[in-house]
Amino acid sequence: MQLDKQNLIWIDLEMTGLDPERERIIEIATIVTDKNLNILAEGPVLAIHQSDELLGNMSEWCVHTHTANGLVERVKTSKLTERSAELQTIDFLKKWVPKGTSPICGN
Repeated sequence: MQLDKQNLIWIDLEMTGLDPERERIIEIATIVTDKNLNILAEGPVLAIHQSDELLGNMSEWCVHTHTANGLVERVKTSKLTERSAELQTIDFLKKWVPKGTSPICGN
């Protein structure tokens, strides 16, 4: 383990849609790399429980994609809340990046 302020945090979120005001996170995955993009650690991949109502309001693309890859089923059976996923992700990152020093990377 290498705590370094130059380490980079990479976050990948799967959402119920593209509108951040309305849609919710259904999966979060995190990777930490060094400044040369060498992977140092892979964090937990966490499916976050959301209601059937919210899942039922997803776009056709989201329903098809997230059902085909098994994510919808993982979300339905998950007991993990958004807050729990946030805390688990932060606990993972504390081992690799000093608080407030790394940019969050991703797409």
